[in-house]
Amino acid sequence: MKGETGFDPGLYERFPTKGPRPKGELEALEQVWCGPKGWQWITAINNNFIGVYYVGAAMLFFVLAGVLALLMRTQLALPMNGFLPQETYNQMFTVHGTVMMFLFAVPAVEALGVLLLPQMVGARDLPFPRLSAYAFWAYLIGGLAFFCSIFFGLAPNGGWFMYPPLTSTTYSPGINADFWLLGIGFIEISAIAGAIEIIVGVLRNRAPGMTLDKLPIFAWAMLIFACMIIIAFPSIILSTLLLEVERALGWPFFDALKGGDPLLWQHLFWFFGHPEVYIIFLPAAGAMSTIIPAMARTRLVGYRLVVLAMLATGFISFGVWAHHMFTTGMPTISTSFFSAASMAVSLLT
Repeated sequence: MKGETGFDPGLYERFPTKGPRPKGELEALEQVWCGPKGWQWITAINNNFIGVYYVGAAMLFFVLAGVLALLMRTQLALPMNGFLPQETYNQMFTVHGTVMMFLFAVPAVEALGVLLLPQMVGARDLPFPRLSAYAFWAYLIGGLAFFCSIFFGLAPNGGWFMYPPLTSTTYSPGINADFWLLGIGFIEISAIAGAIEIIVGVLRNRAPGMTLDKLPIFAWAMLIFACMIIIAFPSIILSTLLLEVERALGWPFFDALKGGDPLLWQHLFWFFGHPEVYIIFLPAAGAMSTIIPAMARTRLVGYRLVVLAMLATGFISFGVWAHHMFTTGMPTISTSFFSAASMAVSLLT
């Protein structure tokens, strides 16, 4: 039975080492692998603890976004309802969508990967545990700082998609939009750090003999998920940086009056925004494809086909972003291509 430290002495006794054991070896192992005590939980880096913190933080943001949704539904329950002022409603609408997309959906999946992947691939921990800890604390502190802006009337109010020119200094002169642009940029850097951890962990920390064709489906899904983050998320970081520079220095990236193009924001945003749908979907599909065969005590039918379908879904998902922009006047050849890709990806899923 495991003690308070989480170390199992019985397991140690069942697999004795050759020759006499050094004095105090068992006590030393218990000390190394014990859980954090008191304020040590702040400095914990083991995936068993960081993963739990990560899942808990994601659930916290899910609840906070749910509270905002309830307040918005209360406002919409009756015509001409004065429950929320118009500006407050716009801020809640923006913060709710942002929290659900940036602070819950992707981090919750990443948290499951940090928590479960080492056990699945036969590793004691992920390869860069301090990077995992950094990703978590940057996510939690940045996310709370962003959410708290709503209590001071400084939350962004341009929608979670933050389309220019609505979010330019002409129509959003305050610092509300800047909270979104700076906060989301740093939160996505945290997500990329976690993705690097997952990729290296799956590719380099597998148990001896665990080849790629023996990986659990969930591990495959998380590997594809992390690769997609590495490709897609720099786009949103770049777009937020450009818009912040435009707002702060007056440079013309998205302002048509200064020679910029507001459609550039949409292309950069949705190049991130639509693959994110599959970034969320693939780990969920991988989890179900792992859980159901385990509960049914049978092998997954078509293991290689499932892996190929996930790989192809991840690849094609980067060619469908402009179906969010069909009303912008794109050439017919472009809309035809994105329509075909949008239908093709459904076959794989």
